[in-house]
Amino acid sequence: MPALLTMWADRLPSFAAAVVTSSDLTQPYVYEQLPAVPEQAAVARGHLARWAGGIGLSENLAQDIVLASGEAISNAIEHAYIGIDGDVTIFAGTTSPGDAIRVIVTDTGRWRPPESSPGLRGRGWGMLERLTETFRLAHTPDGTTVVLRWSRH
Repeated sequence: MPALLTMWADRLPSFAAAVVTSSDLTQPYVYEQLPAVPEQAAVARGHLARWAGGIGLSENLAQDIVLASGEAISNAIEHAYIGIDGDVTIFAGTTSPGDAIRVIVTDTGRWRPPESSPGLRGRGWGMLERLTETFRLAHTPDGTTVVLRWSRH
């Protein structure tokens, strides 16, 4: 495993680190750290879309992956860092037999609980639960980690 990926995985909650260590890194994968600015959400979605197409996923599954991952990325960009600079890290890969697709989105910002009355906002986590087979979220003093999972078939 590449050294930078190993160092990042070592700082993740155990359930997310297991995603990285059990991924088939002989197959195409995405691992990148982007500045947490709104323009980078589109960049990340483009990278994920190209990756999903490159590993032969169906158009519908690729769209679900890009939409759900994009929501997690946008949440990290919008909510993790208020008044300070930060980064969002993204990993996308498959399991060894290639039957599961997993995406991790992390930040090193501070979790802020949702507003009690968010108005028309606040529906992102529900969307993630509907678009994925597995949606897992952890808030730690080191930031927020989101893991998304889909079956290939």
